[in-house]
Amino acid sequence: MDFDLLKKVVSDYNVFCSIAENLEWIKIKEAHENWFRTYPLGIFVDAYEFPEGYVQSNIADAYVRTILSEMAFSEGWDKDFWDISQEERKRCLTEGILLYKPYAVVQEVRFIKRSWEYLAQEIKYFATKNKISVLEQKKYIDKFQGAKVIEIGSWYNDFIYMAMKQNLILIVFCGFWD
Repeated sequence: MDFDLLKKVVSDYNVFCSIAENLEWIKIKEAHENWFRTYPLGIFVDAYEFPEGYVQSNIADAYVRTILSEMAFSEGWDKDFWDISQEERKRCLTEGILLYKPYAVVQEVRFIKRSWEYLAQEIKYFATKNKISVLEQKKYIDKFQGAKVIEIGSWYNDFIYMAMKQNLILIVFCGFWD
């Protein structure tokens, strides 16, 4: 997996745009969980299932796809909103920079390898504090057991994690949100 390219994607809007403009829009399965119930401890969990072998050979494309899918979910857009021409994509990314860039580029890039156990504990802590049942948590904790994990960075007082296992990606946003 090309982690150097992935690091450039999360830190440079132009690199993100280049991939987003040329991205093959494939069908994926996705689930989005807003578990933010107890101020100020917040957690969002987004899970994505890609075609077999896609994540390992296209890690940067897969990450960009997760960001675009998260945007669609958060903004209430059609989940296939990015299935448009390259010219239209370029126009959206250029004219909509104030909307797209905060989703695409993290404020503080850390890119630290973490263990799955470390991320599972973060999920358990923030989910439990938000009164999310153990059964709900286990859907993700069991499914991603043994995943490779990167702490991507943060925007403010939070953490952004990416877990990868076979054709699955889990993005976890958690932290102290004011």
